[in-house]
Amino acid sequence: MLKSNTETCDLHNVILQEYNKQEHNNLKKKPKRILTFSDGVLEEYSEDETDAGTEKEEVIAVNPKKLPWLPWAWYHTTWASGKVLEGCDSMGEYLAEFFGITTPKYQFEIDEYYRIKAAEEDMLRKEDLEMGGWTESNKNNLISKNES
Repeated sequence: MLKSNTETCDLHNVILQEYNKQEHNNLKKKPKRILTFSDGVLEEYSEDETDAGTEKEEVIAVNPKKLPWLPWAWYHTTWASGKVLEGCDSMGEYLAEFFGITTPKYQFEIDEYYRIKAAEEDMLRKEDLEMGGWTESNKNNLISKNES
């Protein structure tokens, strides 16, 4: 039965749920990793989607001495190509520089533009030195010996 609105409630005897700080810390998700930057700290939490896909597969050890000829050749081919790939990964920066991957696609045209621009500026500088202040407006202001 409901109490009427005229009755007052005594809230002194109400028991509240106790807050236990240790239990709260245990329930709190722990960050996967903590990244510290100059402007603050970033905490990364693991996500269920990414964690589920990272299950490691079991690796089976193979004894190449007991393999037939074709699987033996395949094993050594894949092993050698894996070692070459590891070498390329470690030398990647140097190989990228060697093959020109780090340069822009049209770097040769950019270089040609700057070469032509420098040649034009050099030609204009030589022309200014050669003319020595002579311009089209000063061309008709010559003093001849006949006028004196």
